[in-house]
Amino acid sequence: MRHAFSFPQQIREAVRAHVRRAINVVDPTRFRQEPDYVAALLARLSGIAYEGPDGFVEFKPPSVDSVGPNAAESWSGADLAITANIRRGEFSITKAILGQAKLGGLRDLPRREHGRLVEQIQDMRRLTRSPKVLLIRQMDGRREPEMASGVRIVEGKETTPLSLPDYFVRRVLTTLDGDTRPEFVRGVQDSSLQQLHVLATLQRQI
Repeated sequence: MRHAFSFPQQIREAVRAHVRRAINVVDPTRFRQEPDYVAALLARLSGIAYEGPDGFVEFKPPSVDSVGPNAAESWSGADLAITANIRRGEFSITKAILGQAKLGGLRDLPRREHGRLVEQIQDMRRLTRSPKVLLIRQMDGRREPEMASGVRIVEGKETTPLSLPDYFVRRVLTTLDGDTRPEFVRGVQDSSLQQLHVLATLQRQI
């Protein structure tokens, strides 16, 4: 079920500023490798982006286990998750997004790496309908993260990634993106994603 909330300008700008601060504070010279950079970025994104009379917006991006043969990334395809708690008047919603991060743009990925990304997206689609891909573009010594549709990438369709601040304002804040199933939201809070593994196993047996 999709929920499209309308938010006043001050909340949209607060969310945009929150995400931009997170990007700006993570120095790519200190976090060169993708896993380290993503973990640092998610840590900075975590927190309340807005709290006031017009609403409440909080992001909780748990880190997904990616090291070891039985790590969550090896079977889920995901190396990041983002949970959003959003309230506006009488409406309240919690959604979670599962994603995979890659350094560079889509066109920068070698063929083998692109093929691996497609496999990872397919793994994520077994857990959630609309997984995302965080593309970390490098420009003039800085990094500009963008979010793209995993579904469009798998289906070979042209995709136009959104800058991360725009993505949070246009797709997360409005709650157009994200999985509202309570069991899914609970499952991504554990870095092992073990609850999602159990759910996926049960679904295959049905």
